[in-house]
Amino acid sequence: MHHWSGLRQGGGRAVRISLVFVALAVGGFAGAGCGEFADRPEIAPSRAAAAGPDRYWEAPSPEAARDAALVADYRSTATVSGRTSLAELIDIALRNNPDTRRSWEAARAAAAAYGQAQAAYYPKVAFANTAGYTRFPFQTDPGPSIVRQWQTLPTFEATYTLIDFGRRAADSTIAEEESAAANFAMNRTIQTVVFAVQRGYYGLAAAEAAVAAAQQNVALAASDLESVDKRVNLGLATRPALLLARERRAQAEYELENARTMVNDARAALATAAGIAADRPFEIADLSHEALPTTLGAEVDDLIRQALGQRPDLAAAAARLHEAEAAEQRSHAEWYPTVGIDSRWGEDYWQYNFNGSPTITSGAPDAAALVTLRWDIFTGFYRLNDDRRAAAERAAQGEAVRALELATIAQVWSSYYDFQDGLKRNGYAQALLAAARASYADNALTYRRGLSTIVELLTAQRDLADARYTVIQARAELLSEAAAVVYAVGGLRLPGASH
Repeated sequence: MHHWSGLRQGGGRAVRISLVFVALAVGGFAGAGCGEFADRPEIAPSRAAAAGPDRYWEAPSPEAARDAALVADYRSTATVSGRTSLAELIDIALRNNPDTRRSWEAARAAAAAYGQAQAAYYPKVAFANTAGYTRFPFQTDPGPSIVRQWQTLPTFEATYTLIDFGRRAADSTIAEEESAAANFAMNRTIQTVVFAVQRGYYGLAAAEAAVAAAQQNVALAASDLESVDKRVNLGLATRPALLLARERRAQAEYELENARTMVNDARAALATAAGIAADRPFEIADLSHEALPTTLGAEVDDLIRQALGQRPDLAAAAARLHEAEAAEQRSHAEWYPTVGIDSRWGEDYWQYNFNGSPTITSGAPDAAALVTLRWDIFTGFYRLNDDRRAAAERAAQGEAVRALELATIAQVWSSYYDFQDGLKRNGYAQALLAAARASYADNALTYRRGLSTIVELLTAQRDLADARYTVIQARAELLSEAAAVVYAVGGLRLPGASH
């Protein structure tokens, strides 16, 4: 009977203590404010989303300020002064373009992961300590007895894997190949940024040349309008001819403004490729007198062989294939056991008393040295399907390499013949411009002498304007096509090229 009473009294004390904790928790929530608690995300998660499908979501002001500060921190601070050459802009791009910096950081992370994979070859040493106070009662007659104890158990632990049947080697190979792939990807990113700057530079140069050509066309249209106006005043031309000349001048002025718009667009594209904010002004060097490439220095078959041997993205794909092969070996290793060493050494110190008796201080060493063997006998067919998955991923990566190889061949082939056609187009464009200039000069002379009509003069003027734009476009396309061949081959320049 006394035993049951003791338990009941002990149970009553436990209930009272629990009620005290509950009251403290409720009081804490009440002190924090019912309204604030009701707005917490675990109670009202919908408050973190927009109020409805037709409502615009607005970030809380602290988060909005944080995000704005983050954008400001990462805003490009690169500046360009004076007229900048293509080589200078490429150097700026390689140091400031986010793509090159991101790929570099990714390569550094992969290199660190490769170093991290070597940790499995070393023993692991750790220190742990369990310390604190323990009060535990147990039932005795006539009443409960209590042991009060302070205890600490500092322990050093060391584990080492002796045999793992290729697990560590496979993990190391996976990390090594991933690091190689990341570095090859960075190399290709550098080539991509260089190519983007080249295209942007040639595009901006062409747009600025188009503005200069449009200004010449406006001047020609104004000169023709003046000539027609004089002839009308002399009674040698009709008013419809004057209106036609005015229409031609208005068309030339429209094309000039359109060309200026294209300059702004081209400058923004080049600034983005170079890692420069588009609102920072910069000028590029004049390319109108720069020699054009005339040869690539190699035939298409030689260029294809070069591309297959040096394209960084192909090398990255091959590294990922080796990574998949190592992952397949890692999967096979899971069928085998692991053997290792598990050891620890520590000292258990404690102070305790029993029912208020004098405190006893004691200690004892705690040590172990064990050889461990772990072998998963049955895993619910996990390893079997893991082998199947690894084999399929390895085969898929092999096909990815093959697909990229075919795409590389096609890219080199297309860019090579685009360049060859560009050489011919540039020659035809130069001949067209020379013929258009001669035609306009003859028509202007015969018109002043009354031997040709205003329609013939304006047609010749229109042909001259078109020829100027054609030469500018052909020149820019030829430069871009030469750069495209270099990019397709996977280099920064071609050793035997003329440019």
